[in-house]
Amino acid sequence: MPSRNRHAALVLEDGRAFVGAALGADVLGQGEVVFNTAMTGYQEVLTDPSYAGQMVCMTYPLQGNYGVRDADAESARPWARALVVRWACPQPSHHSSEASLDEYLQRWRVPAIADIDTRALTRHIRKHGALRAVLTHEDTAPNAKRLEDLALAASRVTPLAEQDLVAETSRTASAEWLDPLPPELRLPHRADGDGLVIAVVDYGVKSNILRSLRERGCRVIVLPHTASWSDVAAAGADGLVLSNGPGDPAVLDRPVELARDALGRIPLFGICLGHQIMGRAAGATTSRLPYGHHGANHPVKDLVTGRVHITSQNHEFQVDAASIPPGDFFVSQRNLNDGSVEGIGHRTLPAFSVQYHPEGCPGPQDNQHLYDRFVEMVRDRRPMLKAVGGAAPPVKPKKVLILGSGPIVIGQAAEFDYAGTQACKALREEGITTVLVNSNPATIMTDEEVADRVYLEPLTVEAVERVIAREKPDALLPTLGGQTGLNLATELAAAGVLDRHHVRLLGANIETIRKAEDRQAFKEMLEQIGEPVPLSHVCESIDQVITFVAEIGLPVVIRPAYTLGGTGGGFVTNEADLKTIAKRGLDASPIHQVLIERSLWGWKEIEYEVMRDGADTCITVCNMENLDPMGVHTGDSIVVAPAQTLSDRDHQMLRSSAIRIIRALGIEGGCNVQFALDPKSSAYYVIEVNPRVSRSSALASKATGYPIARVAAKVAVGRRLEEIRNEITGRTFAAFEPALDYCVVKIPRWPFDKFPAGDRRLGTQMASTGEVMAIERTFEAALVKAMRSLEQKPPSATELDRPELIDQPNDRRLFALLHALRNGAQPADLAARSGIDRWFIDRLQTITRLEKEGDVRELRRAGFSDTMIAALRGESVERSAPTYKLVDTCAAEFEAATPYYYSCWEEETESEPVAARTALVVGSGPIRIGQGIEFDYCSVHAAWSLHEAGVRAVLVNSNPETVSTDFDTSDRLYFEPLDVDGAVQVAEAERVAGALVQFGGQTAINLAEPLKERGVPILGSAVEAIDLAEDRRAFAAALEAIGIPQPVGGTTTTVEEAIVIAERAGYPVLVRPSYVLGGRAMEIVHDRKELQRYMVWAIGAMPRGTVLVDKYLQG
Repeated sequence: MPSRNRHAALVLEDGRAFVGAALGADVLGQGEVVFNTAMTGYQEVLTDPSYAGQMVCMTYPLQGNYGVRDADAESARPWARALVVRWACPQPSHHSSEASLDEYLQRWRVPAIADIDTRALTRHIRKHGALRAVLTHEDTAPNAKRLEDLALAASRVTPLAEQDLVAETSRTASAEWLDPLPPELRLPHRADGDGLVIAVVDYGVKSNILRSLRERGCRVIVLPHTASWSDVAAAGADGLVLSNGPGDPAVLDRPVELARDALGRIPLFGICLGHQIMGRAAGATTSRLPYGHHGANHPVKDLVTGRVHITSQNHEFQVDAASIPPGDFFVSQRNLNDGSVEGIGHRTLPAFSVQYHPEGCPGPQDNQHLYDRFVEMVRDRRPMLKAVGGAAPPVKPKKVLILGSGPIVIGQAAEFDYAGTQACKALREEGITTVLVNSNPATIMTDEEVADRVYLEPLTVEAVERVIAREKPDALLPTLGGQTGLNLATELAAAGVLDRHHVRLLGANIETIRKAEDRQAFKEMLEQIGEPVPLSHVCESIDQVITFVAEIGLPVVIRPAYTLGGTGGGFVTNEADLKTIAKRGLDASPIHQVLIERSLWGWKEIEYEVMRDGADTCITVCNMENLDPMGVHTGDSIVVAPAQTLSDRDHQMLRSSAIRIIRALGIEGGCNVQFALDPKSSAYYVIEVNPRVSRSSALASKATGYPIARVAAKVAVGRRLEEIRNEITGRTFAAFEPALDYCVVKIPRWPFDKFPAGDRRLGTQMASTGEVMAIERTFEAALVKAMRSLEQKPPSATELDRPELIDQPNDRRLFALLHALRNGAQPADLAARSGIDRWFIDRLQTITRLEKEGDVRELRRAGFSDTMIAALRGESVERSAPTYKLVDTCAAEFEAATPYYYSCWEEETESEPVAARTALVVGSGPIRIGQGIEFDYCSVHAAWSLHEAGVRAVLVNSNPETVSTDFDTSDRLYFEPLDVDGAVQVAEAERVAGALVQFGGQTAINLAEPLKERGVPILGSAVEAIDLAEDRRAFAAALEAIGIPQPVGGTTTTVEEAIVIAERAGYPVLVRPSYVLGGRAMEIVHDRKELQRYMVWAIGAMPRGTVLVDKYLQG
């Protein structure tokens, strides 16, 4: 944020006021306030002439991360009257950045406001429509009288319809446009417009419209808005484009006259305002939408092809469908959300128009094909034909076999129970009988309530064939059972089982699986569709590995085929490790194959979750950015969603690539695509594809509210994305891309508390057992909340002084970076050493600065709990309640029906208590050794049972992999850290009758006493009974009182007393802390030195209570 420390006020004509921090130029801003849900592309939005007369609120809270550069502008200057953001990055991080957002706004005299509750403003606009407003910078916070005066001024702002905004934004003379598309947006296939002259009438044209036409070889002549047919003819035009622009089309008589004159004489293409002009020329009327369409994720169905496209939109008005005269023109496209007209076409003449922006910028490039269609129309002079197309849906199966993922292993945990459960429920909704085969009894999916038939059998070809022979399913769904399910499906096909029993594969066929999993086939497929791959070679022997590495040199990455979580692979920096890791990788691969790949260490790792249906509609659900650079498995990296350091061009480049890949593979369902992106350029490589649901899919589902596994299952049996309703909003569909107005951070949970002597270095082979996720309005707050969710004490300062903790990827690197910043290290140096983008290091520095200087409000807004704040300040903190926001998939554009909440410290809360008996179910947090999926099973059943008993179940948890954090498991879901503050604040917000802690493992048990002390009743076993069972001293006394024998020993809290007890009992002794689960921090010790070492560590690991030292009974 800027250092001016001035206030700013945004005041609406209805009196609603937002007071925040001054940003941009110190000038008065006035206009209509609209919101835009795009998560990238703020510069393109500012410079879109269609925003003339309007002030833009960006719903995504973090703006300015990648800075600005003149080449990204969509016109010669910003046209938005003002900008409204939650936060603006003071120091951007991107190789192409030329200035910060604040500097850019000051340069162009655009006022802005930051540090306000932009979601509250969005909700207000959604309810009341676009409102006039004023934005002013103030030396002091404005008082009530000042705000009243500003509201009066807002009511006097000239309405859009009374302004000649087209004349304001259009150029005044004709000019030729020469620039093609930038490299990041260039497409592999384009129509040939060489020799064609296209006239574009500038009603406020975006530059990328002109670039898109020039890219196809057309000569592009731009005419002013006053152009008549004689001007078009004088330009020698072969085709005419009516551009986008601002304002009300009803006042544009001259452009409508031009469209009528041109119709039949020359091919016509109308875009946005140009579409409305063409509609009026056709005899239709136009009207104003309640709050317009502004964003980059609007789904539009093409009624000609039957396919749904994701579109970029920015308009206030629409063509009224009922007013289009019957006969010549027809509606060619519809908005999937509200049914509004998105395109019209002429039945016999070469003329069509679309309401959206096929050139994107910001937004998807999916609709660039419309420029191809127009160029071909100009060349061939053929009209757009009205014919509904699309492939016929496949025959829906009656019975489907679903493969589970088997036991929980590193790299394959609770996420597949979540996926399988979602699939079973989804297929039941479709009237399909489900048969589940899994070998893990500690799962929700193996409950008889979830699937119609459940077989607890080994996941082997022989066992599954017996089930198939008995159940006779029509189809097999293998893409929700992890790598286990995928490999087993491949083995079943190879053994002839599927053909023998006439079972077809759903979601991904064998060829698709082979292309994605076989390293050679994958590489060949990418090369065929023009996607870049790193220098690499597929090897099937150690000798081949050695020969190739000798050619390209070290370091390299070894990636085995058909394995999970990078099993067997690794990062090789020296010849000593080469043979070892190569052999391990070849042995791990079922087909004895590894890919040797030149290392891309230091490049960013970016993931996309992609979905495709049988009509070839493709969407990306979410993109995610790893904090760690390439070389660390994504399951072991801290991950943020959405990606924070990608420009809109970066994002669209990778998004388009991901869609090309899923189409080339032919997947019907979901897949995960991983990219390496050069931080010093826009170069990228495709690294890997998972043609199935993965741990990243579960994270993306919970991060966005989009249930990937549920949708993938329905798509696999023939449903189109446009037919699957979004359960969160109740009015949108699965053929859309979620818009986030918050930031999500995932931190892995590693087992090194169980294995402190283990190798803590991280590489391409996953080591984490689980993960936590946190949601907040800023990255800093989400990260701090995620750290709280780990349920681990941070390493001591003395443990963090080693340089290698920063230089090499390891589980303590985050803490080491924070420690270094506290001690004065420079962010640039830490970024260079770690390979982590400077943007993230700067955010860590903000956290350490707030630790030293922040007041209570600032610390709370940065994710710190009151307990943490009290420890930092050395004094108690007056309790206060946070606000809770909804995860709604649409950044508040539509009202949400499903209650899925996260906490923050903003102006407006969306979680209101309900006058009904309510109980809090405390979840079990991340999967770890000793506390696994079985406790999620218990939490889910607790929620279900409460609901059946007429009690509202409110569930709080921090684990994105689980069924318990599915939005429809409980009556209300809160994604919060499972610490005292997080749990108590939820309990108080919901006014619960009590809390259930007995189903959430040791995590929930440890919260029983603090919850009771804060006034939350504990339901079921009393706190005293829990303490009696958990505290070793109390339990020993209880056993002694009722005469139950115990080994010789005693309880203690000191090293000295432990030694006395051990020597009395005689070595070896068993040492066991209180309030731990699964044998955590328990050890057999054989002498005094071992005991001394152990006691120091055990006391540090113990939440509270005593340590039991007793005689180890051998045998």
